[in-house]
Amino acid sequence: MLMDLAETVKALLDGNAVLISGDEMWGTAWNISKQAGRDVDKPENEPTLQGPQEAFVENLQQNLALLRKRCRTSDFKVETIHVGVRAPVLVALIYMNEVTPFSLVNEVRQRIEQIQVDAPVDANVIREFITDAPFTLFPMIEQTERPERVVSSLLQGRMGVMMDGAPNCMVMPATFTMFLSSPEDYYTHFALALPLRLLRHVMFWAAVLVPSMYVALLTHNQDLIPMPLLVSVAAQHAGIPFPTSMEALGMMVAFEALREAGTRLPRAVGQSVSIVGTLVIGDAAVRAGLVSAGMVIVVASTGVASFTLPALGLVQAARLLQFPFVIVASVSGLYGVILLGVVLLGHMSSLESFGVPYLSPVAPTVRNDLKDALIRAPWWAMTRRPLQFHATDSVRADRARAAQRRGR
Repeated sequence: MLMDLAETVKALLDGNAVLISGDEMWGTAWNISKQAGRDVDKPENEPTLQGPQEAFVENLQQNLALLRKRCRTSDFKVETIHVGVRAPVLVALIYMNEVTPFSLVNEVRQRIEQIQVDAPVDANVIREFITDAPFTLFPMIEQTERPERVVSSLLQGRMGVMMDGAPNCMVMPATFTMFLSSPEDYYTHFALALPLRLLRHVMFWAAVLVPSMYVALLTHNQDLIPMPLLVSVAAQHAGIPFPTSMEALGMMVAFEALREAGTRLPRAVGQSVSIVGTLVIGDAAVRAGLVSAGMVIVVASTGVASFTLPALGLVQAARLLQFPFVIVASVSGLYGVILLGVVLLGHMSSLESFGVPYLSPVAPTVRNDLKDALIRAPWWAMTRRPLQFHATDSVRADRARAAQRRGR
């Protein structure tokens, strides 16, 4: 039912048909629009070998239909808000009525209603407005293009935010360990997912620390290197005209430039250019005596380690953190690396995502939630929802309560 001119204009701009009464005191809107867009396709940024092969598209109603297909319950709630002053865009708040805490829903709703922009052209505009720590490198809100991941998050006590025109969903709160979990972990046996998840934790810190450790050992802490290895590495650096720190920074910048070039080029040639360019330039630099073979191995290994991370935001954070660690390692060696690592951990422990500590459930330790953090416990062992999210109903499957609800 439309009661004023502003609501009527907004309904028309949304593509609805409007019937206005003779006295123009009221009107009714019907959604008869069929917006142009692409069909549901496979996930491109979160591919898996097993599990569902559907991804969100740029149509909000179609995305909500994908969620409702997997969450057929009356507890599935959707609230819509128009964001934007000159060109409003429809934004949907998604949550489970008797699972998601109302304090979280009210907080997210309040932050979105306070957004003042001409038009949010992308979901990242909303994310930057509502995030808790806007200046940190680490992602504070999870973004996914897989509907089943959103439904799983809603059943944990979290909530999602979707925008019309954006092919993904923002899920909050988010913690550091969530960005190291892949959808593939839940489609395979839990015993197979355990080593892979532990590997990603190791690879994140390897991507951040390996170049700086290499520079620190060769620049200030040679006594920690075994003598046969030290002789071999020193022979490689015999004719290099640059110090180790400049050599590392130069190779890292070149590797990042090649990776960025491969991303910007068409997909058919982008991967070939990045891989072939890295091999050709690395081999040519070693033959010309500009860099050592060991440095090429270290930088390439660091790039491979970052590619194992499933979340793009965490990959970008690891890529940027390499540079300050290498600079500190060139100045003060391992002592500087350790000190900067302590500062980084202190910064991560101070972060919160909508009231949830970023390093939870490790720090502070929540034993129940460790079943799906560092490891992936079997489904029959995870009987309670994550306590860190303060879900209204903390039990995953209470048969007596479910039977009582059906009786009502």
